[in-house]
Amino acid sequence: MGSSNSINEAAELEAGAADGVEAALAESDRASPPFSIGLLLEAAQKERESLEAIEQSLDTLRLSLDQRRKAIDQQEEILRDLSDSLIQERTQKHATRG
Repeated sequence: MGSSNSINEAAELEAGAADGVEAALAESDRASPPFSIGLLLEAAQKERESLEAIEQSLDTLRLSLDQRRKAIDQQEEILRDLSDSLIQERTQKHATRG
């Protein structure tokens, strides 16, 4: 499904953001502070993007669940109507025989 792909993409973005933070922290030991702060800011932005992707995936999943729930409700209503119709038909047949 499309939503599982976007969830996987979001997870990859999240992992990339975590790697970016680790790289920035490692670089901070060797580089000047402004450079490592830049890397941390970049990693934070990537993490924000991954969270937004996850949120979009959740919205899509919620919409899909709502649509599926409505379809199930319709199926149940149709089956109940069919059941009532069959019961009435049997009742009428028994009434005309008697």
